[in-house]
This record gives sequence, structure tokens and C-alpha cells, in this order.
Amino acid sequence: MRRWPVILLALTLPMPAFAESLSGNFLAQVVKTSKPHRDSLNALIRGRQGIPTWVRNMIVADNYITLASEQKDVEGKPMQLFPACQFKRCDESAIRLLYSADGKHVVMRIQDNALGVVFLGDPTPQEKAALQPLPIQ
Repeated sequence: MRRWPVILLALTLPMPAFAESLSGNFLAQVVKTSKPHRDSLNALIRGRQGIPTWVRNMIVADNYITLASEQKDVEGKPMQLFPACQFKRCDESAIRLLYSADGKHVVMRIQDNALGVVFLGDPTPQEKAALQPLPIQ
């Protein structure tokens, strides 16, 4: 019977950040609730010219479509991949964001009919590979 207080205490302790899933999250909610994610994305896109307006405004206006995140292991580290696209223009303007598990590092791949493919955040070759969209089969 003495085990109950220990079990209850263990259940009330906060979960460490690494225990949270990097899959199944939505970008707008993560940016809204996580300061590191918001700050790193803001630093990546603030004042940037040559990117679609919807991308530049995505922190203040979540008028884009995103799928749930998926965990990718890059260079032996777990990372979080978010695909997103402009509302009603997914075939014409889309992005893929790759965040470190703590949200402090982010790189982005923009694919836009008018701009072509643009990478932000100086991704490593392995990060670039993780940012590539899967071929349609």
C-alpha cells in the first residue's frame, strides 16, 4: 500500500521535453504555444525579401494549411517536420519546416511557382534531404 504515494507523485511530475512526441502536432498551435519555435521562425522569416507573403506573415496569420508533423532523424538527432501550403494554392506555393526537438533551430524549404525553390536557414545537406517532398506514387 505504500507504493501509491510514490506512483501518484511520479504521475504528477512534469514530463521532460524529450518525452513529448515530435509527430502529430500542428504548426499553428506549436508556433502559438512554444516561444522557442515562434522565436526561431520569426528570426528566419522577419524582413526577408523574395519569399511569399503568406510565409512572411505566418506567425501572425495562420491562414495556411498544414498537415500533422512527423519526426525525422537527421544526423542522429530527432527533428520535427511540418509540411504547409498556402490556402487554396497548395499546388502553387508550399513549404516544409524542419525544427530541432527544442524548437531553437529551424530550416525551411519553399517551393513556389513564381519563385522556384528557396532554402532558408542554411540547412545542412542532411537537413536538405529531410526537407525534400516525397515523390507522388
